[in-house]
Amino acid sequence: MPFSFSARNIGFIGFVAVATAALNKPGISLVACTLAILSLSQVLKLPVPVAILSAVAGFAPPLFLRAYRQRPVEALLVTGALFILTSVIFVEIRHVQLRHRRLHAPLSTARMWSQAKTPELQGHPRYVLAVLGSGGHTKEMLLMMEHSFPGSRNFHRRYLVTSGDHISLKHLKAFEERVKEGKKASGTYDTFVVTRARRVHQPLSTVPWSALRSILDIFPVLLSRPKAATVGKLMAYPDVIVTNGPATGFFVALLAHMLKIFYVVPEDKMQVLFIESWARIKTLSLTGKLLYYTGIPDLFLVQHEDVARKYGLLNAGWLVLPSVLRTRVVQ
Repeated sequence: MPFSFSARNIGFIGFVAVATAALNKPGISLVACTLAILSLSQVLKLPVPVAILSAVAGFAPPLFLRAYRQRPVEALLVTGALFILTSVIFVEIRHVQLRHRRLHAPLSTARMWSQAKTPELQGHPRYVLAVLGSGGHTKEMLLMMEHSFPGSRNFHRRYLVTSGDHISLKHLKAFEERVKEGKKASGTYDTFVVTRARRVHQPLSTVPWSALRSILDIFPVLLSRPKAATVGKLMAYPDVIVTNGPATGFFVALLAHMLKIFYVVPEDKMQVLFIESWARIKTLSLTGKLLYYTGIPDLFLVQHEDVARKYGLLNAGWLVLPSVLRTRVVQ
């Protein structure tokens, strides 16, 4: 774009847009509003489709001010509808962009672990968020982490546990004690407890409320910096989010995706790795289906060939086993 306006100039053009609209000069106002938003898009380095969409949205303020004088109710309704439509289009464009990026820079678990262990990258930390579920989900997750543990002093692990799940906390404590006693460098870890999105046999009528509370609890998990971080922005956000089936995992992945859609988080952070539970030998779990059909995960792995063929997914073999015993390994 040929614009290179400063923030002050953008503000001035925006003022001209509003002032001319108030003075019943819609033509000048439309041009000024469009220029202001295009300039702001360049300053924020937004992609061209998003910048164009933003410029189109810039038509709304002057048109709204003009229409509001004549028919205020209709003006409010139309403006609200246009805002919702524009927001939906924006989210869809960003969703497609993020999915397109994965085709050119797919997530590789092998590369992630090797980078954490490479001597020349010891100053570059790996920060992983693991979503633990009740019962077998936690055991599977900890087994997979134990078998592929990178052994780096710069490896930080953040665990998300749902409220009331005392068994998972017990297994987690035992796992971290084994890691600390092992020969490899253990790195650091912390634990967050969030409201469970849906309990077993919970009435569906109460799920929206518990899901909302869970979502509000998840934001600090994703956005708060580890206390042990001493390397500036490198540990501001998780590099990878790993989940293997609990319902809370879907909300974590969805929120991470939305944070990237709205440019809160860089696109190369909070990459979602979903590993379907070993117990799912024929079909995907409900969480797996939600993630599969929304296309949120950066990498989607299953552990049985029948499931892989049915959904066209990658079969990683039995990840709950040590790598030397697996039938297939994804690189």
